[in-house]
Parts: sequence; C-alpha cells; structure tokens
Amino acid sequence: MGSSQSKGDAPPMVFVNEDNAVPVRISSAFVNQLNQAQPNAGSPQDIENQVRERVQAELAKIQAEKTAAVDTTFVDYKSSTNANANVTEQDMDHLAKHAPAKHVKVLPEEITKAQDALVQCYRKNPDRSLDCWAEVQEFRDLVQKAQNAFIATA
Repeated sequence: MGSSQSKGDAPPMVFVNEDNAVPVRISSAFVNQLNQAQPNAGSPQDIENQVRERVQAELAKIQAEKTAAVDTTFVDYKSSTNANANVTEQDMDHLAKHAPAKHVKVLPEEITKAQDALVQCYRKNPDRSLDCWAEVQEFRDLVQKAQNAFIATA
C-alpha cells in the first residue's frame, strides 16, 4: 500500500548537522517541486547585467548619502565648535570669579633644607632607602616642632 510512495526514482538526499547528529532527509519529489517553483531567470548574461545595474544603483545611493552626511557634519561641527568655545569661555570666567584664592604658606627655611636633604638621600640610595633614617628623623622632628608652634598660636 505505502510501499510505492516511499520508493522514488533517486535515493533521497540526507544532510547531517555535525553539531546535532539528527539526519534530515529530503525527498526527490520535494527537490523537483522546488525546481519547478523557481521562475526562469534567463541567461547568465541577463542575470549578470541585472546584478551590475543593482550594484551601480546602490553605489550611487550610498555616495549620495555619504555626501549629504559630510555636508551636515561639517555644518554641525562649525556651529558646535563656536558654541563649545562660548560655553568654555563662560565656564572659565565663572570659575575665575568664584574660585577661592589659594593661600600658599611658605615653609620655614630649616624645614625646606631638611626636606631637600631627605630627597637627595633618597635619590642617592634608591635601593637602600633605610639608609636615610637620620634625614627622615630630622625632617619629622622639625615638622612636629612646627605643628606644635602652630597649635600653640591658634
């Protein structure tokens, strides 16, 4: 009964997905149906001409969009540059008017000399910084003395 339907003229095509080992079978009748459903496109030369025409039209469209985008970007860049410059200038003026004045206090000469001696010692002994313990102690003592004097006057 069904034996005549399962037998075809050609053996069925079998496709196997390597990731999933489930075979997919396509009958020759299905392949024939697909072949009949395709319209006759014409000669290969006609197809090639159609493809060339479509490619040329697409290229022209892309070129027109690109030109329009460059023109728009240039106009936007000029206006945004001027606007950004104005905003930046206004921000700088505002900061200059409202920024607190920085009071720089000059360190006593003895602390500055001790600091210079400490830095010089560290530069002389980059691998042996513990050799500078005497300079560190002197600098720390002078800073502590200056802090105590400041607290006493406050």
